[in-house]
Amino acid sequence: MRVTVHEVRLTQRHVWRSAREAIPVQPGLVVEATHDGRSGFGEAAAFMTASYRSELPQLHADLRRVAPLLAAVDPYDDPARTWRTLADALPESPFVLAALDSAVHDLHARLRGVPLWESLGLDRPQGLRSSFSIGIDTESVMVHKLDERPGWPAYKVKLADPGDLTTLKALRQHTDAPFYVDGNCGWEHAPTLAALGQLWDLGVRLLEQPYPRDRWRHAIELKAVSPFPVIADESMTGPGDLTACARAFHGVNVKPMKAGGITPSLDILRRARERGLITMLGCMPESAAGVSATAHLGGLVDHLDVDVLDLLAVNTGSGPVLDGTGRVTLPDRTGSGYRPDPQAAGWSVRATSVDQIRPLRDLLPVTTEAGFPHAEADLLPSSRHYVALEAGRTVGTVTVHRERFPDADRDTDGPRGDLWRIRDLVTTPKARGTGAGTALLRTALTHTALAGATTVWCHAPGPAAGFLRRGGFTDAGRPGTGPHLMHWSPR
Repeated sequence: MRVTVHEVRLTQRHVWRSAREAIPVQPGLVVEATHDGRSGFGEAAAFMTASYRSELPQLHADLRRVAPLLAAVDPYDDPARTWRTLADALPESPFVLAALDSAVHDLHARLRGVPLWESLGLDRPQGLRSSFSIGIDTESVMVHKLDERPGWPAYKVKLADPGDLTTLKALRQHTDAPFYVDGNCGWEHAPTLAALGQLWDLGVRLLEQPYPRDRWRHAIELKAVSPFPVIADESMTGPGDLTACARAFHGVNVKPMKAGGITPSLDILRRARERGLITMLGCMPESAAGVSATAHLGGLVDHLDVDVLDLLAVNTGSGPVLDGTGRVTLPDRTGSGYRPDPQAAGWSVRATSVDQIRPLRDLLPVTTEAGFPHAEADLLPSSRHYVALEAGRTVGTVTVHRERFPDADRDTDGPRGDLWRIRDLVTTPKARGTGAGTALLRTALTHTALAGATTVWCHAPGPAAGFLRRGGFTDAGRPGTGPHLMHWSPR
């Protein structure tokens, strides 16, 4: 099994706001696992980075760290067994674990020629409908968001303060559907208790995570008096939280990215149903690459919350179809059904063909560097080309491929093992200073690590040396090689 990584930058039709934060742009990774000409996909968002160790550099570092384990994965084996191996190696990296688990499950189902729900031993999900989320904004904007999407079965409304019900009253004038209110850990206990009656009168029929995760005593007290179910979200991070959540909440919102993947989510949902808990299935800020697998668990839950497919202004491809009233239809395809679209505007760095990179690469000055010339390097089986994209336009490129270290035959002290070269990293003038070059470099280096590289080397003429040092490269420091020769090791 070969694993490749791509970067994404997602925006929504409206800036997403909750009691916790505002998200104008959501970066993340799409992981692609390939075997026998088929690919499975998973996704990890750089979201709530302080809580989930999910900064983009950390996501890349965690992928590089488990590269030897991934190289040994048999995609025909039980994905749950693979998950257990990876979970031991990624105890504090649930998003990377989830992306890999989803990709392996997706690939496994595609290799079997069946949809993911069947591969998981589930019945085909029927009659799926999602709630529609309305982020915090001015009253007029929130009403406009609802009016844009009439006829959904329920509306999940973000509220920063349980005592401020003006917006909820305004929304009630535009729909008879039930409200699910989400406090996103931002509410205080006394005002919440005082507002319960009014919330019920306004049609609130479910409350999600009003208090911070550590307020277990308050959650237990609220559960005892609430006229509507209270559902855990941030308190439900993985299988180990289920017992505590069962005491403090009426139900749980399971998000596969947060739980660590499809494998633990399936376990949580089954055990939650055995305990008689209300179940909700949700998602993080992610594209169809991640949501597609999640939707295959929809038949196990009481409430489905995958409206991110509708909220996004950009995407990375197609998966489940979400119609204008919240009906969710799984595609009639194998695996998760996700189909990447190279032209979609959600990609920021992705692997591509040499034909797409040549126009920009031709802007590079002609050099007399030793090693494979372009024409030969492009034909190497190991060659991989990446583009940086801005709103679908190519703004940078880079190429990596296997190539021995210069003068390797004459130098017994040089690096040995699986040697790769990175070359032709170029960005357009307008893209310089935007982070496009850094994104290209880290993605290309993660690819080499996942491919088994022990050392990556490059020529670094002029100011490129400083840029590469910031990216982790060091000077080779060998006589006769010149100060511009640099190298990097994933471990």
